[in-house]
Parts: sequence; structure tokens; C-alpha cells
Amino acid sequence: MIATSAVELLVKQVWYRSQVKIQRMCSGGAPPETSSTRASPAARLPLEVVREIITYLFGDVWSLRTCSLTCYSWYIASVPHLHHAVFIEPSYSSCRKLRWPNPLPHMHALGLLPLVKTLWIRGYDRCDPANAFSSKRLNRCILRRFRALNNVEQLMIDYLDIASFVPRIQRYFGHFMPTVKFLSLKEPRGSRRQIIYFIGLFQHLANLRLLYDGGYSVHEPVDDLTLIPLFAPPLQGSLVMTYFTRAGLLKDMIELFGGIRFRHMSLNSVDGMRLLLDACAQTLESLYLYPTDPRGKDLSLNGAQALADNSTGESSLQDFDLSRNKSLRTLKLSAATIGTLGDDSPSSPLSRLKYALSTITYSARLEVVVLYTEYDFCSVEPWSNPGHPPFRETSQAERTAEAALHHRRFEVLREVHKVRSFRLVLCAYVWNPVVEYSVRMLKEAVAEEKAQKGFDDFLFEPLVIDSPRRSRIYLM
Repeated sequence: MIATSAVELLVKQVWYRSQVKIQRMCSGGAPPETSSTRASPAARLPLEVVREIITYLFGDVWSLRTCSLTCYSWYIASVPHLHHAVFIEPSYSSCRKLRWPNPLPHMHALGLLPLVKTLWIRGYDRCDPANAFSSKRLNRCILRRFRALNNVEQLMIDYLDIASFVPRIQRYFGHFMPTVKFLSLKEPRGSRRQIIYFIGLFQHLANLRLLYDGGYSVHEPVDDLTLIPLFAPPLQGSLVMTYFTRAGLLKDMIELFGGIRFRHMSLNSVDGMRLLLDACAQTLESLYLYPTDPRGKDLSLNGAQALADNSTGESSLQDFDLSRNKSLRTLKLSAATIGTLGDDSPSSPLSRLKYALSTITYSARLEVVVLYTEYDFCSVEPWSNPGHPPFRETSQAERTAEAALHHRRFEVLREVHKVRSFRLVLCAYVWNPVVEYSVRMLKEAVAEEKAQKGFDDFLFEPLVIDSPRRSRIYLM
């Protein structure tokens, strides 16, 4: 592994040489194939080292573009990362006809579309049926480019109108069938069988996301019971669901696929949550808890059997009986959620969390992972524009308030630890430019708590860094 300082020094040298190359080309001077360029360390590095450097720069589009101008070997190593993710945000003309982004045909002409691994087709207004992604958006010319995306592993579509693609759905999505392993659908439109049929197109699908917005009722169309999915995907990865009210869809999916075997779940305000927990009783390893789930306030602690008999019932943390999930080892909580748990009354979110922890009996070494994001650090600007620093100066009052908030979260964790002992893991789920700052702030907060001798019984080395790769290439 290359040291961070050495990598930064080499990247600066590469950037300087690429700028010199661009200036020579713009001024009409000699091409960059000079003896000094051929003898530069960047051009003579082994391919394994080049790939390690490019991996370090993943997410920094500007640095990757600079590296692609260095030499042919650096171009080959960097171009897959440059075109790894494509986020298409279609625009509409006055006649409501879809206009696809201009760079899409250019990428098709250059043969770059097969390099795309992540495709996100974004939507606009959910209340306007004209904004749905339907078969009308794919004419013969666009469909030819669409089919060139034949190596996509992560497919995300907003407001997909599945009914418009049936029965010729394989004509539009057949090239995704053998490659897609991650599927995300935001408010898909269609009957239960149509949605299950679309999910069943992808024979190697392991991870699934079904996202809805709160306060939005879903109309249940008439179902076609003759529509049987082509494949029963393994579904052995992660499941993420938000504000899901179609519990009948879950029941049909479990029956038609012969069961589901997810290892990781994140379920926020989901009807029929008991069905999912029981279906994955032997495989579930980690569960993302939302103690502030509003669906938990009206359910009793002994209502598990009633919910299992009624697939349309509302699920909650208060109803969780996790004693059946024999493989469960990890519970995840967001740091922001811990800061809003409130009192310890029987109906409070803190009581729901304590109850969920008390039902875990099979795990001898339980981990509670607390996820911190950029918004948990007041000095971080998480969405800074390129060229702007990701930090800002904070006042003494802001630093005091942030320290008090950290202390409040640790107090809640101590209360929870009295119910069920666990190993605490603090995870800084932040973007690359603020990793060092976030880790330093967490270390200071933990050191302060240790100085008060509050964590001697269960706190170990708590810092686990998980830097998400946020490389976004927008096609406007």
C-alpha cells in the first residue's frame, strides 16, 4: 500500500506535467512526446501502482481527468472510473417530449457506454403522470443507445411505469438481465404482480431498494395473476424500504420467489415488517433500526402474533421480536436518531430500542454501529462545490454545542447498554475530503467521555471509517 503523502506528491507531479502538456498543445508548440515526458516517473510506473493511485482518487473527477491526460497507461486505468456512474436527468420540452442529455450520444459514439456500472434515471414530480419513465421515452434511436449499457450492475429508476413496458418488457430491459445485482425503484407504478415480474427479470439480483415518500397513498391496480416472474433472484444482499404500505406485495414476492434470504435490512415505516423478519430469520445479520419510526406508537409489545396473521398490519420497533433471527449480529443506528430519542417512557423511541435489544438472545457478541454523517459535524460543508474548502470556521459557541450533542448521544448509549451489553462501533460514513476531520472530531469526543470514566465497561477502539464513493457524472 502506497503511503498517503507519497500518493499526493505523485498526483501533484502528474497534474503539473498535464498542465504543461495542455499549454504546449494550446500554444501550437511541440507535442508532449518529449524525452523528459518519456522519462518521467509517472510514465514508468508499473500498472499495478497506477491502478492503486487511481483507486485512491476514485470520486475526484477533476484529478481523474488530469490523470487521463498523462499517458496511455494512465488513461486506460482512469477512464473506467471516470465513466463508472452515469446519472441521467432527462429534460422535457414544451410539448412534453423527452429530450435525452447530449453527452449520451457522444459516449455511445466513443464506445464508452459499456464502461458504465451504475445507471440512475432520475425523476421530477411524482404527482405528474407525464413525468413517469415509460416506454414512450425510448424511441428507436434512444433504445439503441440504451441497449449499449450492457454492463450495468447498479440500476436505479425513479417513477418507473412498469405497465407501459408490459408485455414487451424484455425488449427494453433484457440487456440488463444477466448483469444487474443492485436494483433501486423509487415509487414504481404498476400492480403487485407487475412489480414482482420486473424484479424477477434480473437473475443475479442480490440487493433491492423500494423507496416511497411519507404521506403518499399508493393506489393498488388490478392484478394479473397469470404474470409469473421469469427468474427467482437470489436476493441475498441488502433490502432497503421506506414508507412502504403495500404489504400484499411482500407476501406475493415471498411466495413467488420461494422465499427471500437477505443478510442486511434497513426498514423505515414499513407495513408487514414482521413478514420480512420471519422470512429472513435464518440469514439476517445486520438490521438498521429507526427508533423514531412513527408507526410504533400505537402497537403493543405483545402484538407480534396478530401482525403475523395480518399481512396488512403496521410494523414498528416496538413490535420487534428479534429472538427468531438467529444470525443477527449487528444493529445500526444513525447518530442523528440517537440525539432525538427523548425520555424513557413506555411509548418513547428509547423504550422501543431497549425492547428490541432485549429480545436478541442468540448473539453472544452483539455490535451496535452508530453511523455519523457530514451533518453531524458543524464545521463540515457536505455539498461544497469543486474548488471550495469543505470546512468553515466555527465559533466557540458552535464547538460547545457540538460537544454537548456528542455527550448526549453517549449518555443514551450508556442507558441502552444497561439493558443489553454490546460492543460499540462508531462509523464515520462521510465523503473522502472530510474523513480526517471527522475522525479527529470523533476521537476528541471519545477521549472526553473516557476522561469522565463513562465507557470503561464496554467501549473498545470505536472508529471504523467507511468513505462512500460519491463519483457523480451528470448528463445535463
